[in-house]
Amino acid sequence: MYTANRAEEVKLLKNLWTSQPTTCPKCGGAELEHLHKKAKKSNTRWKCPACGEIYRTIGMLKSLPKE
Repeated sequence: MYTANRAEEVKLLKNLWTSQPTTCPKCGGAELEHLHKKAKKSNTRWKCPACGEIYRTIGMLKSLPKE
């Protein structure tokens, strides 16, 4: 998980999937950018331009702890 708890992780996923500006939860140094800007095929992968962390939302969803 990239955040402190399940609720924050769900909020992060929702923000990414709805293309809301989202600051990198790992470094806080930049807004996450769509990894495949040119293709725009899916919004499931995001990257932080500051630290290089890649966020794969499908993997994040699968690894969410149960409540």
